[in-house]
Amino acid sequence: MTASVDELSVLLKSLSYDLRVYVSAGRIRPTGGSGGLAKAVAEEVHALVVELYEGYWHRYAYDTAGPASAPQIELSLYPKSLAEATALLGELASANLMFPEFAFMDRAEAISIAARVVGLLGPGARWWSNRDDLSVDTVTSCSFDTFVIGSDGDRFALLIQVGDD
Repeated sequence: MTASVDELSVLLKSLSYDLRVYVSAGRIRPTGGSGGLAKAVAEEVHALVVELYEGYWHRYAYDTAGPASAPQIELSLYPKSLAEATALLGELASANLMFPEFAFMDRAEAISIAARVVGLLGPGARWWSNRDDLSVDTVTSCSFDTFVIGSDGDRFALLIQVGDD
């Protein structure tokens, strides 16, 4: 039996941190046309980024054009393995991007919860981040952001950390 979206949301919410680490989970929205799953997850990232920008982060944006569009986000999707997704979820939930010595939560606890999130989407889920091995493609128009998103084709789980210097 697969986990419900509610179960996924509750677990993912435990990785959030006020005004820094944001989460979203739900059913993946059909994209229509070509692009498939990558396009659909880019649209989910875009929806959360716009919400964050309009609600709070616009005051710290360095780019007056606003956050990246869904097609720009799609170009910034770097595939991640299940292990990489787990580690990145744990890292983003537990430590500040700008000041890694500032902990949001215990790293081991964050990784344990992240492993459960990844497990709920299952071994066939696909995961992406805007972080590759060398750099990060920012999507929020703020100084720092990194996201990780996964989907099993039906549900998605998204976590993003945003910061400004």
